Amino acid sequence: MSRPRLSLGPVLYYWSRDDLFRFYEQVADIPVDTVYLGETVCPKRRSLRLDDWLAIGEALADAGKEVVLSSLALIEAESDLKYLRRLCGNG
Repeated sequence: MSRPRLSLGPVLYYWSRDDLFRFYEQVADIPVDTVYLGETVCPKRRSLRLDDWLAIGEALADAGKEVVLSSLALIEAESDLKYLRRLCGNG
């Protein structure tokens, strides 16, 4: 029987860039298997660029976490779709 896995969803609140980086530095040390990263609520609250999310993801992967990049739940504008394409291409 395989052991249960624990996942951490994306931050749903608007946090500053520094707060997000500090939070994910701590996440690297907690017993969670999978971490979902990215802005999923509002395209106007992007305190991190895609390169920032990718850097955080790389650090978490180096700490042994499975990283899943998350996107907006609702794509409303061409700019959102362009961002999603970049996200799917990982940069």
